Amino acid sequence: MDGHMRGPNWLLTTTLLCCALTAGSEARTLDEQRLAALLEETRAEMKMPGLRAAVRLPDGRIVRAATGLADKEAGTPLDNDIAMPGGSTGKTFVAALTMLLVEDGTLSLDDPASKWLGDRPWYARLPNPADIRLRHLLSHSAGISDYPGTFRYNLHSVWRAIRRGGIRFTPEELIGFALNKKPLNAPGEGYRYTDVGYLVLGRLIESATGRTYYDLLTERILEPHGLQDIVLQDRSVLPVAPGYMMGARNLRDDGTMKIDPSSEWTGGGLALTPTDLVRFHAALAAGEIVRPESLEQMLEGGWHNPATPGEHYGFSLFVHDHGDAWSHGGLWPGYRTHVTHNTRAATTIAAQTNRDGRVDMGAVVTRIASALD
Repeated sequence: MDGHMRGPNWLLTTTLLCCALTAGSEARTLDEQRLAALLEETRAEMKMPGLRAAVRLPDGRIVRAATGLADKEAGTPLDNDIAMPGGSTGKTFVAALTMLLVEDGTLSLDDPASKWLGDRPWYARLPNPADIRLRHLLSHSAGISDYPGTFRYNLHSVWRAIRRGGIRFTPEELIGFALNKKPLNAPGEGYRYTDVGYLVLGRLIESATGRTYYDLLTERILEPHGLQDIVLQDRSVLPVAPGYMMGARNLRDDGTMKIDPSSEWTGGGLALTPTDLVRFHAALAAGEIVRPESLEQMLEGGWHNPATPGEHYGFSLFVHDHGDAWSHGGLWPGYRTHVTHNTRAATTIAAQTNRDGRVDMGAVVTRIASALD
C-alpha cells in the first residue's frame, strides 16, 4: 500500500537523495553511534514512537541502529530485529519472483494477462482486459485504478469493522473495487500506481505455476538468500512491533491487527526489518536474485514520462538518475518504510518507523545518506 510519494515532492526528494549518495562515493562510511544519534534527532523532530535504519556500505558491512519505542504503552525499546509490515516495499519481491519465472520460461513479459486469467469471472470486467500484458501489471501501466481511499472501499471497511470487529478483504474483493471502470490509460501508455494491479499479478503467478505466491517466494528467494526471518503476512496475528495509526495503537490486546495484514498479499505482504531490505536490494543489484539482464528489464521497463527524463517507475522500482539509483516506499496502517540503492555509490539504505500519517521516510533516508563520510 502507498508505494511512494507521487507528486513533485517525490522527484525533489529523490534527486536530493541521489546527490547525497554519489558525492564522494569512493569513501562512504558511517558508524553505529553516529547513525543512532542522527536517528534520535530525526525521531524527536518528526514525533515518531520509534525509528530505525540499516546502511549497507561499499565494503559489504551493514551498520544499523534503532531509537525510541517499539511499544509506547509498555515502554519497550525498539530494536533492530523485530519485524514491521513493510507495505509496498514487498512489491519488489513480487517483481523479482516474476522475473525468475520469466527466466525459467514459465512466463513471458509479453504474455496477455488473459492467457492465465481469462477464465476468472471478474477478469473481463477489468479495464483493457484484452490488451493487458504481464509487463503492464509489473509497471503500473495497465490503466487499472486503485482501491485505497475510494468511497466504496472506505464504506465496506467501516461496515466490516463494525460487523466483524476487524477489516479483512480477499484479493478478489479488493480487485472488485476496480471493476467496471473506465481505463485510466491505454496499456503501456501511462502510469498510475495501483495495488489492485499487483493483486491481479499475484493471481496470474499462481495460475501459471499452480503454486501459492508465498510458497514460491519462500522457495525461490527467501530461503536461498538467507531472508527466511521475513514474516509472511498470511494471518491476522504477526510477531511484529505495534504500530500507531494516526496516534492510535493498531494491535488489540489479543495481538490481532485492527486491519488484517493478510489483505495486502502481493500488494506488499511482508513484515521485515531494514536489514532484510538492504540485504535483498544489495543482492538484487549484484545479480544474485535475478540475472543482470532481468534486473536491466526491471529498471528499463514501464512508461517513461518525457517530463521527467531519467526518472520513472520500472518493475516495482522507482528508477532515478537514468538507472544508477532506485528506491521504493511502503505504508501499512501504523508503519512507514523506505529503501534506496545507489549503484555508483555501492550503498543501500533502509529506514522504518512504527507510525503512519505525514511522515516523509524518503527525507529520513536522504539525511542518512548526507551523513556518510
